[in-house]
Amino acid sequence: MDRLWDVLDKTPLRIEIASPAPGTIQIALSGDLDFDTAAELTSLPVDGYDRVDVDLSGLAFIDSSGLASLVRLQQAVAKTGAVLRVVALTPYVRSLMRMTALDRLFGIPPA
Repeated sequence: MDRLWDVLDKTPLRIEIASPAPGTIQIALSGDLDFDTAAELTSLPVDGYDRVDVDLSGLAFIDSSGLASLVRLQQAVAKTGAVLRVVALTPYVRSLMRMTALDRLFGIPPA
């Protein structure tokens, strides 16, 4: 019998990176940020930037591994002396951030 996780429809994680201004990088995530894809986010090089903007508006699903990868990314960015900002969230992701108190870590204002 197939495992439940094998039969669920999953949306592949897509990471789009842009540099709209010197010293700034924008990371736009879409699809599923979960156990299977979290390492893709944490492996991104973030050295050499003053600001890292993360757009979560395209996420269809995020689990605890995905949330942990965002925390690890924030820690990696902080080690370089830069600032990580979450610039867009779906209501679903905003709710998860609030329930886990990560809205405070990422400085997300109330809706």
